Amino acid sequence: MGAQIDRQLLGTWITGWSACRGYEPRDDGRTTSVLLTDQQDQTEHFLFEPTTELFLDVAAETRQDPLRVLTVVTSRMQELIDAAAPLRMRVTDRQQSLMSVDMNGQDVEDPRAPGDDFVLGRIRDGACRRVTVHSHGRLAARGSVSAVGDHAVYDRIVTEEAFRRRGLGSYVMRALTAGVLEDDVTTGLLMASADGRALYEYLGWQHLIDVFVIRG
Repeated sequence: MGAQIDRQLLGTWITGWSACRGYEPRDDGRTTSVLLTDQQDQTEHFLFEPTTELFLDVAAETRQDPLRVLTVVTSRMQELIDAAAPLRMRVTDRQQSLMSVDMNGQDVEDPRAPGDDFVLGRIRDGACRRVTVHSHGRLAARGSVSAVGDHAVYDRIVTEEAFRRRGLGSYVMRALTAGVLEDDVTTGLLMASADGRALYEYLGWQHLIDVFVIRG
């Protein structure tokens, strides 16, 4: 069962993503914006399937502000990037992807660690559940997930460089899933980088729509 792709779905992702990062989304009717309090107070604006006119208006505003970033969720990525070419903006990422997974049938049991030296930790922080994996006192991997209605929004699935290629990404995802299924969620959502997408596809996630990021 795939998630229906609409502006509300993006809003669900933004709500869950913000909950785990301590952000406060604001919707002005044109864009949803978030003050990135952990990134030198940059502001990220989000557009979902904008008209070319709206996109160019918001892109022009973004161009004037060095602390502003514009993230566009669209099935017309190249068309919009081409339209913005006269503005001479930087496309800083064109390989992100909004992805979803059916949570029905996901394993509710804690996964088995990929090695005896890994210790799983769990923290509940309001709406956000966090998982850490340590090895001999060193942080090896981490991730977070929050429940928004019947959606589970995953964020910051990170494996430290010294511990990569040992199955910790899958381990963190499965540990997060086992926890968040207590909230009766039916659909998982995440924003994947190009590097992360292969892992999520391996775990059964499906690409919904392209995402690109531009700034002045």
